[in-house]
Formats: sequence, structure tokens, C-alpha cells
Amino acid sequence: MISVLVLCHGNICRSPLAEVLLEAAIATDPALSRRVRVSSAGTSNEHEGEGMHEHSAALLERRGLRAEHRARQLTIELANQQDLILVADRWNLRDARGIVASGIRRAEVRLIRDFDPAAQGSDLDDPWGHPESAYERAAEEITAALPGILSELRARA
Repeated sequence: MISVLVLCHGNICRSPLAEVLLEAAIATDPALSRRVRVSSAGTSNEHEGEGMHEHSAALLERRGLRAEHRARQLTIELANQQDLILVADRWNLRDARGIVASGIRRAEVRLIRDFDPAAQGSDLDDPWGHPESAYERAAEEITAALPGILSELRARA
């Protein structure tokens, strides 16, 4: 089983959105559907235990996808359970690499947008505090990276 963790700052907007979108894409891929487990976390504990942001949840519900979620923080123990950690931006990348370096097992840590060859910039902008259109843009950027992520996972399977 390949374990993938999606990571952002608070684990209420970008990472749960990417978790569910990636999970849905994996479910339609026979080579991956029973071989990859996806979850998410944040680098911060400020939203720990909270549900997904209402705009992320509404976006997923409109697509017929699950919107249940409880925010949690990345720990060394959680990092040690991962094969691949996909991060939203450069700040998450720095924080995740520090946590992973402290652990026993060394998960690979990569930016989500690195999997989109047409991406302009490396960061998935944080939509928190912005209108619903910012969440739609984040979902579009995540969706554009999905083919590359799936290809990476197929190579690991």
C-alpha cells in the first residue's frame, strides 16, 4: 500500500480539497484503486479538529464527493507512515522536510504544482479569507496536477 499525505498550513482548505480530488481520481484508476491510501494534514495545529472550510466542502459536494473531514497536524509519527507527501506551497515544503528529516522513515516531499507541466509558479495559493472563486481556482490547479500525480503513483505501484 502506497501512503500519500497532502499537506497545507491549517488542513481545512487546500489539503482536504486535494485529498478528496486525488482520492476520487485514484478510485477511477484500476492500477491504483486498491493500492494507494490518501489522507491530509496541516503544518499548524490552529484548526486541529475542525471540519473542512465551507467553500472547500461546498465545492466537493457540488461534484458529488465527500466533504467530511477533521483537521490534524503533521507529526513525526504521521510522516513516518507516508511514502509521498504532497505540499501546497514552499513554506509547507520547508516545514514538512524538517519534520520528515526528524523521523526514521524518509517520505519524499514534493510540491503539488510540480506535477503540472503547465503550472505558472510553484505555490497553490491559499484561498482562506478569499471568495469562493479562489477555492475554484485552487481546485482547478489541483486537478491540473492530478495526471502527473497519478503517473508518479503508477510508477511506484
